[in-house]
Amino acid sequence: MKKYSEFKLNIEPFEASMKITENSEVKELIVFYDYKVAGDGNKRISILVLEKFFLRNNSTASLTVTIDNFEGETVMKCVSTGNGEGFFDIGWGAGKSFINSVRHPLEQHIVEVVHED
Repeated sequence: MKKYSEFKLNIEPFEASMKITENSEVKELIVFYDYKVAGDGNKRISILVLEKFFLRNNSTASLTVTIDNFEGETVMKCVSTGNGEGFFDIGWGAGKSFINSVRHPLEQHIVEVVHED
């Protein structure tokens, strides 16, 4: 089951990704991390890919997080996949829980919830 959330933040992409990775439990789940500066140096993107096993539905979920300021404000997009089980792809809240693990460290910096499944 896919879960998608999008947030606008009041901090820069690299600062946001650092706040996420300061949490040791989240840091252990990171399988890929990249940070790029583009154009004149004002456009930045941070990409994190995390993986976690959820016992509640016996599945391994993936969470892809992009944080960029390409359009002038910092936007964080989170997509959790692979967290469902069975024919009906029931996730038992695993996808939302996974997204919340990166959302909570940034809660005070969220200025708008653009989308949330």
